[in-house]
Amino acid sequence: MNRLIPSVLNQSLKPLEIIVIDDGSMDDLAESIVNSYLGLTDIPIIFKKKINGGPSSARNIGLRLAKGEFILFIDADDELIADSIEWRQKIIESLGEEFASIYCSSIHSYENKSEFTEKVMEVRGQIDSSLIGRKHGIPGGSPYHFFRRKALIDVNGYSESLKFNEDFELILRIARKWMLFGVNRTGFIRHIRKDSWSRLDPYTSYIGVESFLKVAANQKLLNIIEINKRKKENKLSLVKSLLLQRKKLEEIRPYLYNAFNTARPENTKELMLFILSKII
Repeated sequence: MNRLIPSVLNQSLKPLEIIVIDDGSMDDLAESIVNSYLGLTDIPIIFKKKINGGPSSARNIGLRLAKGEFILFIDADDELIADSIEWRQKIIESLGEEFASIYCSSIHSYENKSEFTEKVMEVRGQIDSSLIGRKHGIPGGSPYHFFRRKALIDVNGYSESLKFNEDFELILRIARKWMLFGVNRTGFIRHIRKDSWSRLDPYTSYIGVESFLKVAANQKLLNIIEINKRKKENKLSLVKSLLLQRKKLEEIRPYLYNAFNTARPENTKELMLFILSKII
């Protein structure tokens, strides 16, 4: 938060308020950081500590506390570009009330000092849900989106039953009823740590995505072809992680075999893995 809060306070267009939700941390570091900024700004900073319940419950509390017309969810490791609020708010105010959000691109900054600027798909209106979360497509993460508050309330906020891909599921529900506006312009920096919990244990990510896809199928948020395609990709992602960890073939084989029983290979890399699945 030592990068995040200053980046919000220094915005060219100041926010109405800043709401910080501590989702059950074991110390008072977050509150201490927030308190250190209280005398440095006229912007109200609201701090609330809660029992750990995951990002969905934390964001829903923030949504209930918020008073403004627009909502921007930012993770503690993120950092806003100086004019991020201003240019997005100007655009969304110029659009019709049927637009739920304006989304942007971001810079990915890694601990080894390397950076990657991603590209997003520019759209205006209703979207093809299969493009959400795709490379150069429509971002499935909340920090990319500058939301109209009433759209979030309309879909009852985040699903607290999900512990993984909860942002993605929210965007899919919004996209069924609302329009989106996408601009390929950088709005924030994502600082990515080596110890990201989703990368430590490949099974954590795998199980989380499977749970999300089950919800997406039950709620018909994605069509069955897209569901199966993403199930295949999730299995292949696990296979790749297990291969990098030099796991035994006996552990890898079921996921590799089932991946192509779910959906056929679509590119050269997948075709090679498909051939490998027949060999082993």
